[in-house]
Amino acid sequence: MNSFLEKYSQVWGNNPQQLMHEYEYQPDLTKKLDSLNPNEFDRETLYEIVLWKLNRFPKIDNSLIEKLRSLSALKPTQHREAEELLKELLSCHGIRLPMASTIFRFINPKVFQIIDDRVFRVMKFNGKIPIKPQIITDSYLQRCCDIYFDYLDELQEICDEKLPFEETDRILYLLDIKLGNRIGD
Repeated sequence: MNSFLEKYSQVWGNNPQQLMHEYEYQPDLTKKLDSLNPNEFDRETLYEIVLWKLNRFPKIDNSLIEKLRSLSALKPTQHREAEELLKELLSCHGIRLPMASTIFRFINPKVFQIIDDRVFRVMKFNGKIPIKPQIITDSYLQRCCDIYFDYLDELQEICDEKLPFEETDRILYLLDIKLGNRIGD
């Protein structure tokens, strides 16, 4: 018998493949990628593979994608009207506040901007961006909404023609770098 197999026989007996019954990593995406036809490999598949490896593949159903499109109808300062949609997005696997704000920002940059550690620090918010708990609670969702919408309110207050709202997340991100700050500081 193979010495490597023998070394771990207390774990798998004489059948290492029996461990596969316990393999539950990104089950839906793993199944899809395992059945990949190499002739159909494209950029979208590449992104799915990268997200699979990073364990960042979001699980968002098509009905939520449809709802997200509605964000484009909001006007500046109407960000709080997206509260229920933000909560729904934050409830999805793989989506925390920085990612949700990024999705919102690309759909409607006149209303939403990205919140991340760098911009959070430059804006001198107290505390940190909430860490997503294993079990999503109403208090977590509300805290994220409050922080994000207060952040957007403050951005609106500091913006003018020299600091346009649509570019504040990027400008403040770069400002934090120019100030010599690092992520985790």
